[in-house]
Amino acid sequence: MFDLVRRPSDTLGLSTFEEMDRLFDNLWRSVGLPNSSFNLPSVDIYSPDNKHMVVEMQAPGFDPEDIELSIRDNVLEIRGEKSDRQEQDGKRSYMVRESNSSFARRVVLPEEADNENITAELDKGLLKITVPVNRPEAKRIKISGSKAGSVKKLAAKAD
Repeated sequence: MFDLVRRPSDTLGLSTFEEMDRLFDNLWRSVGLPNSSFNLPSVDIYSPDNKHMVVEMQAPGFDPEDIELSIRDNVLEIRGEKSDRQEQDGKRSYMVRESNSSFARRVVLPEEADNENITAELDKGLLKITVPVNRPEAKRIKISGSKAGSVKKLAAKAD
């Protein structure tokens, strides 16, 4: 009934809130609610290297002007809204089609995220947000131990 997907443990910014979003997304899809009333596009979060976090989201039919990105308290909020109205005026009839689509997603950013240099691009319906992450280099720690000559050998006694 539910599709459970295990996410890689090395992704940056993954929190309990994203996991809950994923569970609810799967719940709405499994119940069969129409997509127009619950439009929650899936979000993929990954780290191509140790210096960046990438957030990808499908946004087909949206233009860059339809999407708003904001950051508050180290949380990236992605909102999109668009309206479409088509009118046809025939000799004997008049028809109007209206459609509205909107979504909102939040992604918790790591503490080391450089919020001033975030870039975003929308290409063929794929929104890609790149967040630079300033992670300090790991410091190697030397392990000291006893010398090989001072190791005592234990002998087993036979009864």
